[in-house]
Amino acid sequence: MSKNIYPLLSNAFNKKDIDCGINVLKSKFITMSKHTLNFEKSFAKKMNAKFALMTNSGSSANLLALSALINPLRHKRLRSQDEVLIPAVCWSTSLWPIIQNNLKPVFVDVNTNDFNISIEDLKKKITKKTKAIMCIHILGTSTNMTEVMKLAKKNDIEVIEDTCESLGAKFKNKYLGNFGNFGTYSFYYSHQITSGEGGMIVCKSKDDYNLLKMLRSHGWSRGIDVNKHLKKNFIKIDKRFLFINSGYNLRPTDIQAAIANNQFKRLKSFMKNRNVNRNKVNIIL
Repeated sequence: MSKNIYPLLSNAFNKKDIDCGINVLKSKFITMSKHTLNFEKSFAKKMNAKFALMTNSGSSANLLALSALINPLRHKRLRSQDEVLIPAVCWSTSLWPIIQNNLKPVFVDVNTNDFNISIEDLKKKITKKTKAIMCIHILGTSTNMTEVMKLAKKNDIEVIEDTCESLGAKFKNKYLGNFGNFGTYSFYYSHQITSGEGGMIVCKSKDDYNLLKMLRSHGWSRGIDVNKHLKKNFIKIDKRFLFINSGYNLRPTDIQAAIANNQFKRLKSFMKNRNVNRNKVNIIL
């Protein structure tokens, strides 16, 4: 019996991708700056998202989403041991941010045809303790997001879409990642576009966007209107050096952003190639 080997990816970068990265390196300004901001703007516009924030990985984007949901500065936030429903087929860093933020994961069965979360089992698992649903879109497919959002609205539940494997895929002509409160994406080497590592998180609310910016960068307030978070006697402090929240360092580099942004321009061709390859594998199997 012949053994077929399918690499995760081959020839990930073209010459222009590499040149974009080298040009940033030659500029000697490689930390997160204008290239990251340009990519965030391009991504939000293309994906029809209100706000987009680049991270150093898709896993970090998931961590930011859960960390934002429990943060005291968020008007509507989850509490300790609130339940988050998550499909039984998932990646480790879709699951662990739930536990790391002292929330309780509850596993939901998946459909056998696409391995996405089962609407039937989802309905059974929703209780008064359920405060969020983590949808994980598998390999460009999704569950019925219309039904998920109906359940979320009915039960006042937050929705996170882990779209790390499904950049560019749509449900009923709407890009996946844009249905819930947060959508996350990955630019790992084997994904639709790549910068080696890298990720993105999108959201609908300016308050959530500012919260994500703080959490991404040390809890820093730089670039954010923080007056509503400060007491009057803090006004004279230089706001460029205020740390007003918990936080991580999940920032990308401009090298990653420049490469990813150039690849993002070719997203349609990458998706077309993946469809061709999938059909070839289906024939062989």
